[in-house]
Formats: sequence, structure tokens, C-alpha cells
Amino acid sequence: MANVYVIEVLAVVLALYTIAYIYYGRRILHEKVVRASAERPTPAIERYDGVDYVPTNKYVLFGHHFASIAGAGPIVGPAIAMAYGWALPLLWVIFGNIFLGTVHDYLALMASVRYGGLSVMSVSENVMGRKARYVFLLYTFMALILVYAAFASVAASLFRVNPSAATMSILYMPLALLMGILMYRTGIDIRISTLVTAILVIGAFYYAYKIPIHLASGWDAYHIWVLVLGVYSILAASLPVWYLLQPRDYLNFYLLFTFVIVAVFGGLFMANKVFTAPSYTSFSPNIIAGQPTPFWPAIPLIIACGSLSGFHSLVASGTSSKQLASELDALFVGFGGMLTEGALSTFAVIIPISLAWSAPELVNMEVFKESILELKAVPRFTAGYGYMLGKTMESLGLDFASTYKFFALLASVALAMFVMTTLDTGTRLARFAWQEIFDWLAPINRSLHSFVTNRWVASAIVVLIGTSLAYPTIEITLPGGKTSTVAAYNVVWPAFAGVNQMLAALALLTTALWVYSVIRTRGAYSALVMVPAVFLWVTVTAGLSWWLIKVAPYGNLATVQRYGAGAIIAFSLVLSIALLILFMQALVRGKQTPGTSTTQ
Repeated sequence: MANVYVIEVLAVVLALYTIAYIYYGRRILHEKVVRASAERPTPAIERYDGVDYVPTNKYVLFGHHFASIAGAGPIVGPAIAMAYGWALPLLWVIFGNIFLGTVHDYLALMASVRYGGLSVMSVSENVMGRKARYVFLLYTFMALILVYAAFASVAASLFRVNPSAATMSILYMPLALLMGILMYRTGIDIRISTLVTAILVIGAFYYAYKIPIHLASGWDAYHIWVLVLGVYSILAASLPVWYLLQPRDYLNFYLLFTFVIVAVFGGLFMANKVFTAPSYTSFSPNIIAGQPTPFWPAIPLIIACGSLSGFHSLVASGTSSKQLASELDALFVGFGGMLTEGALSTFAVIIPISLAWSAPELVNMEVFKESILELKAVPRFTAGYGYMLGKTMESLGLDFASTYKFFALLASVALAMFVMTTLDTGTRLARFAWQEIFDWLAPINRSLHSFVTNRWVASAIVVLIGTSLAYPTIEITLPGGKTSTVAAYNVVWPAFAGVNQMLAALALLTTALWVYSVIRTRGAYSALVMVPAVFLWVTVTAGLSWWLIKVAPYGNLATVQRYGAGAIIAFSLVLSIALLILFMQALVRGKQTPGTSTTQ
């Protein structure tokens, strides 16, 4: 295959995303399908309570929303998928981002706004009936447990090998609290608050770089961090949204924005460089638990975000819809946020790894001796990012080894911040789902209902179950007969990713019905949602079935991982089939209603 230059990939991705935002997002979804209007008051205004319903500046909300949906998903997934070569992961990210992810995220946000800030699960009740709501809620709760387990394992793995990233994560929390106080309790202008906190963040980064905290060594550190992250997640998910979640995600946006811009700068500076990674290696490389992993239908089990994610519908309808100050902000927050996530996967993951694939500077350094392909996902990503920016600085006269170390640390810190965001946001959303599941108990026994749905109790239940899946390590057999100890995410990640992508399919089916039957948009516009939803449902159903057949029987899995994650996936398949049946029944009923409505 002819050489592929960085500038070619950058130009194609930016052009496609610009066209998608202007024509697909604004002129079709925003203006013709949903008919967004500033005249309709949003739930943040109508139901303001100072805890969950808070009208928010669209730039602050974009920061919270983007940091929440991005997390580590668009980083870890594509880094793992590079085992296929760079072409297949890139095509999946672009295709999924434009035709699946943006539609899913935007419509989930707007459907929730039109229903008073209700979750996408409750929206399903309005379009498919009460049974659909409880099926969706159960599915969502189980999916979020796997979200927690996967990201807790990723974070603990990162902190085990990079104490500086762990130190920065610890220092970041009080700075986020300070940001919340400055924004909401002192009346200081948001620009001044941002500047003050940003300076402190830079100082904290320098401290973490110079004086990292070491809790333990080896895999003991991993286990300790899994437990520490559990305590943190319970606290963060139970506090008011303005107290930690929103300001921390707002700060994360600037970190992420800097991270992506630096990556774009590095890519542009190296625009005349060619990819050293192969465009294609194998259709079925050994990825998940050392098993041959076919690109289709397994790719949704690997690239969980970047292309699309059902978790986004929970963020959009669970927190962002309750903070949207105007319907006109939804395009920027929902549609734009998803496009930015796709750009993150491309600019900060796929391009750097493709440049660093066979770099002799890395193989000869003391940091590691393996090739990029032989590294696990997290070091593969940090090595690629560090290499691209290190070579950029080298061309400006700076030392490669020192700049590589700095930018690899920046990548680790950014990854840590996004993982922490996903942990507490996911736990908060799981708390919402748990509370909604038991709403039937309130008229029967109010005191029991109050205890079961208590925010601290609900958060603790999610964390305890997720921690039981994330805590054990796994022994896998590598090609050639060698064995290696790996963290739980190597098996839990594809389980989470598959259930997460099925959640996206179910959310797409729900919003497709909302478009078709409630706001009654018909013809080609409704097909833009229906067709991707069905395609995704078929693909993910096949992928989850493959996981049960090929991965679950793997001999070295911990019992809780085999039977816990396996049971969740099996039950999820049953629930997804039940929801598909309810969707088809509702679709038949919806055909009897002509398409004219502009309400809801």
C-alpha cells in the first residue's frame, strides 16, 4: 500500500466532521427533525432545585458533558484495536461517529429535554409502554456496573505503573471543589475562577511530576487502588452535582482541549511524516483473553467510545438535559460533543500510535523493550502520544528523551482524569437507574423505599458489585506459551463495551420511536435513526454471543468474572430481545398516526 501521510488523515477527518456538524446536525436533526426552539423552557429552568436541575452556561456544560462521555473510552478502545492495523479502527471511528454516535447523543439529549429531564429509560416508557421502562432500567443498571468495573480496573492499572498520574488525580479533587465554590458560592466571574484554578492545576501537575505518591509495589498497588477508587466514587457520585462533578468536568474539558490541541499541533508539525504502522494486520488478531478476535462482530466490544456509546445517552438524559439552559445549546453540547470525541480518538490515539509503531527511539529506550504492538493498551497509547510530541519538540531543538517523558506523563494524567470522570458519573447514573427501578415501592412502604433509594446506599451497591469484578487479576497465555498477569479490564472491557453498545442500540430504537411516533417526523429523516439502530442491534447481539462462546469459558478467569460478567451479558441479551419486541409493537402502533406534530 502507498504511504499514508498524517496531513491526509487530518484533512479528511476535519472535513468530514465539519460537513457533518453543519449539514447533518444543524440543518437536518436540529432544524428539521427536532425543531429546536429557544421559546420552550428547559427542565433546568422549570424544575430548578440547585442539586441536579441547574441551568448552566453552554461552554461549562459542554465541558462537563464532553468530559463525562469521553472518559477513557475513546482512548483505550482504539489503542486496543490498533492490533488490526490503523485502517479498520479509523474507518469504524469515522463511520460510527457520524452516522451512529452523533445521532444517538443528540436525540437522547433532546428527547430527555422534551420529557422534563427524564432519563432515556423513562422516555422508553412513553414511547413503548411501562414494561419497556423497567426492562431498559434493569439493562442500564447492569451495563453501568460493567462500566464501573472496566474503568476502575483501567484506572488502577494506570496508577500502578504511573504514580505521577495517581498523584495528580488526588490533587485534582480539592482543586475541583475550589472551582465549584468560586463559581457558585462567591460570585467571582467564571473567567477569573477558571484562570485561578488553572494556575493551581499547572502547579499540581509539576508537583506530581516531581514527587509522585507510591502506595505499594507490583500488583498490590493495583488492588489498593481499586479499593481507594471505590471509596472516592461513592463520595463523588453522592454529592450535589455543582460540588465536584460539574466543576471537575469543566476543568477536565480544558485539560482535554489542551491535550487534543497539542496532539493536533504535533500531528500538523509532523504532517509530512508517514504512518509506520500497517494499515491492516489481521482480521482476527489475538486481542481478548488471548483469543482470535474477529473485527466483525467483535469491534463494538473493543472500541466502546469514539464511534458511539450507550453510556452517552445516560449522561445526556441523566445529567446534561437537567443543566441545558436553552434547546439551542443542544446541538453544540450533544452533537458537537460526540464529534469532538471522535476527533480525540483520531488525533490523540490512532495517529500517534501509527507514527510510533516501529520507532527505534522507543525500542532502544529503557522505558520498554517491546514493540508498540506488544504493549498493552495504556502504555501503547502513552508511548505513541509521547513519541509524536517528543519528535515534534526534537525538531525544535529540544531533547527527545526528556520531552517524550513529559508528554507521555501528560497522556497518562489526561487518561486518569477522564477515567475518574467516568467512574463517578457512571456511579451517579447507576444510582439514578437504581432509584427509578424501585419507584413502585414508594406507595407500598415509603420508609423502605427511602432507605433502598438513598443516594449513599444506591451508590455503594453499584461500587461493591463493580469492585468485585475489577479486583481480581487474570493469568493469560500469550503466543509461544508464555504467561502474563493482566488486570481485569482485559476481560471486563469487552463485556462492558458490548453491553454498552447494545445500550446504544436500545437508546437509538427509543429515540427513533420518539421521532417517528411522538414528534411524528417520517420518511427519510426517520430512516436516519431506524437503520443505524437495527444495524447496531444485529452487530452487537452477534458480538455478545461471541463473547459468551469464546471468552467466558477461558480457564483462568476469576469465578466472579466468568459467572458475574457472563450472567450480566446473558441476561442483557434476553432483555435486549424483549425490548426489540416492544419496539416493533410500538412501531406498528405508530404507523397509524399521521406525521404532523411539532410538540414534545
